[in-house]
Amino acid sequence: MNVRKNINYSRMYAAIDDVMAQNLPQTQLYRSIGKIICTRSEKGAAVMASEYLNKQYPDVKGFSPRSLRRMRDFYRTYENHPDLMSRAMKLGWIQNVVIMEADLTMELRECYMKAVIQRGWSKTK
Repeated sequence: MNVRKNINYSRMYAAIDDVMAQNLPQTQLYRSIGKIICTRSEKGAAVMASEYLNKQYPDVKGFSPRSLRRMRDFYRTYENHPDLMSRAMKLGWIQNVVIMEADLTMELRECYMKAVIQRGWSKTK
């Protein structure tokens, strides 16, 4: 049985509220949320952020636990690669997820990002 630990997430929730108030474009919003989740060491931070977002912002979709883990992974993937992060910010979220979740080197990720931008590729390409 899973038992939740009594952990104070109030700082994380406040940071999420600050980001949500900024009305950022989708990929920038997701990167920011991923960064916030990365500041937490607890395994359940993405789940708690998901629950909070769904409760506080019921009209906004896309905040399942899986999506929040993807946001966290997106930030982690590119946090030490500012050029790739900048390029990724120009792509749609689904395109980023496809590239991020493929078993690619950073060099291949960059090639695919360039191709998406130059050729207008969709996620299926």
